[in-house]
Amino acid sequence: MNQQHIDLWEQAASAFDQRYQAVAEAQWSAATPCEGWSVKDLVDHAVGTQRMLGGGMVGAEVAEDADWPATRDAISDALKAEGALDGMTNHPAFGEVPKSMLFGIGTSDLLLHTWDLARAIGADETLPSEAVTACYMGLQRLPEQARLAEGRFAPSIPCAEDADEQTKLLMFSGRQV
Repeated sequence: MNQQHIDLWEQAASAFDQRYQAVAEAQWSAATPCEGWSVKDLVDHAVGTQRMLGGGMVGAEVAEDADWPATRDAISDALKAEGALDGMTNHPAFGEVPKSMLFGIGTSDLLLHTWDLARAIGADETLPSEAVTACYMGLQRLPEQARLAEGRFAPSIPCAEDADEQTKLLMFSGRQV
């Protein structure tokens, strides 16, 4: 199971990296689907979340001001260690939980912000399908009060039953597609 979490993070990290590398200098101040956030704000949030939920949990040594490439590389290297996601950790909102669970939430955050970044800069919005499936299943398991807590997700938007899974995920997480 832990290798699956690592594989999903690598898919999300690769997708985010593609959009990050595509940001033109003039786009850093552009608006994103995340209300009140510029592209720079969005990237800073996503990278900060990876440093906290990803890096700190797996023992990656990441400087507090590290950019995305440094953060990505440090986490990727730390994930190569045997048992990087084994064990439990304590989180203020969730209590004592498996490291892999929190790492999965961090992966979902990165995946969803990949779409936000793509939308903001006019890049390909297609997300890795395996990561979409895992993220959607994981978010549906989160208690509503945790999912909708301030700073997390907007309320779900009704979605057509025959919509593709990426659209269902995005609308479940409060994004207008």
